[in-house]
Amino acid sequence: MLECEECGGPYAISGKDRYSCTNRKKRLPIDELGGACCGNSKTITRHELEERVLNCIPVAFYCIDIFDRISQKMIAHEVNKLKSVPSRADQVASELAKIKTKQTSLMQQIQERHAEGRPRLAILDDQLDELEVTREKLVLEVAGTQAPAEDFQEKIAKLKAQFNPANTEIAIRKLLFLARNNADEQAKRGLMPIIRDLIQTVVIGKTPGHQPATLQVHGDIANIMASMDVIDVMQQQFVAAAQNDLLARIASGEIDTEQKRKKLLSEYAEELLKKFPEWENLQVSVVAGAGFEPAAFRL
Repeated sequence: MLECEECGGPYAISGKDRYSCTNRKKRLPIDELGGACCGNSKTITRHELEERVLNCIPVAFYCIDIFDRISQKMIAHEVNKLKSVPSRADQVASELAKIKTKQTSLMQQIQERHAEGRPRLAILDDQLDELEVTREKLVLEVAGTQAPAEDFQEKIAKLKAQFNPANTEIAIRKLLFLARNNADEQAKRGLMPIIRDLIQTVVIGKTPGHQPATLQVHGDIANIMASMDVIDVMQQQFVAAAQNDLLARIASGEIDTEQKRKKLLSEYAEELLKKFPEWENLQVSVVAGAGFEPAAFRL
């Protein structure tokens, strides 16, 4: 997913939470560079990379149908899980059969010891008790998975209601807030499937001196950004930042009444109007992408 702009090689962890070009680190000769080694010495920390990528994602979420698409994928994933229930039932049946075999074997050992006049062993009784507890849990699980066939469509309907675009948007924006403001690793892991869906490759390039590395994002997000007017992009970036700020203030307790919330929203709207003259002469940086990707978006 991470690629060097100069040699096309992979960027990988080379130090504590820091990425660098693998080809340059190994001093490998590159055919495309005439046998020379890669000269891209730029490194980037995992935190900076995540921050810059996460900052561009909220804008893409304002694209028409983006939440509809994500919602449909989530529903499809959950439906596939529902369809896998019969296979779990088969697995449970197999486990129950194994338990029955073990129980029969233990009972036979106990009977043989009794016939020989030997004392009972507590360990055999304990094993029988443990097997019975496990068997009862599996029997309850089987009962829970044996729902009537007509309930399947009802379950799908509930999934569609649960993962509708509006609920999906709320959930994703919450994940973004937690990932960006609180550096919540669990939230970042929750966002990764969505990021992979929007971003195919992040190309990392060198810059003069101590300037940060350049980043170009290839994938659906680049196509989305390329199709938007610059004012739309800047406006959506502003709105996304404002929503993030609002959530942070609510979480801190600063905004604890509806009146304060409306006042803050009014301030955002007033500030947004002042921004439009600044954005009129800006341009969205979109360049030709590699392979089948028609565009790349510079972060």
